Amino acid sequence: MTTAIVTDSNVSLPANLLEGLPISIVPLEIHHGTQIYKDGVDITPAEFYELQRTAKIQPTTSAPQPGAFVEAFTRAAGTADHIICLTLSSQLSATHSAAITARDAFSGSLGDVRIEVVDSLSAGTAQGLLALAAARMAKDGANTEALLMNIGRWQSSVHLYGYLNSLYYIWRGGRVPRSVMWMGKLLDVKPVLQLSGGKIGMVERPRTERRAMNRIVALATRAAAGGRTQVAVMHAAAPEQAEVLAQRLKSVLTPEELFITEFTPVIGAHTGPGLVGCSVLRLGPPA
Repeated sequence: MTTAIVTDSNVSLPANLLEGLPISIVPLEIHHGTQIYKDGVDITPAEFYELQRTAKIQPTTSAPQPGAFVEAFTRAAGTADHIICLTLSSQLSATHSAAITARDAFSGSLGDVRIEVVDSLSAGTAQGLLALAAARMAKDGANTEALLMNIGRWQSSVHLYGYLNSLYYIWRGGRVPRSVMWMGKLLDVKPVLQLSGGKIGMVERPRTERRAMNRIVALATRAAAGGRTQVAVMHAAAPEQAEVLAQRLKSVLTPEELFITEFTPVIGAHTGPGLVGCSVLRLGPPA
């Protein structure tokens, strides 16, 4: 019995890491005026952040239509007996609901193909690390039960942290008062965010980018707890800062794998360009 992984484009995984793996990516939608783009298909993250910087009307994002998941399930069923669909946290998006609707519509149309829809309780590169680890296990022949068990274990072992370049885009989304946004600009505040329990929240508001990056490194070190790790460094149109963070994490954590990727516009629509951060998946104790 073979298992395929289906997930959504907010995972922010570089295409080269997915080559040869049994994984399909369902694009979320990006809306700008009357134009609808498929995330990662019709528009790249870099193009999105440039649009966000320059457009008078800000782009927005939405969950995929159930039909997009049906298409992915159909493709996966061509090579697999079982499908695990790992979605963006249900507390952040309707993506999980769209996948459930697609599964219910799809069930029974292709014989005995089994579909398990799993709420990742995560987002961005944290969800990406989960999906990547699951796809690699599936390629190596792990059965669905083993995959589901490991995904459940990894959910409590993956962490995402990032800092914002500005409060401007959160203010535009109505999440902070205008006075807080301007005070943040005046004091050069770089808010630090973390993903916990399926939600994104603010940890603290250090002043200066250097202090914010120091905090990210400290949080990542605590999450790793001296164990074996995989690390994804992400950025929203800030590649130089991402490279600095990657080098620091390499020296502190010595991860088994580390890659740099562009951050998902799905969350970047709310946080804006300039975000830099990382996700850490703790694989186990030191070897």
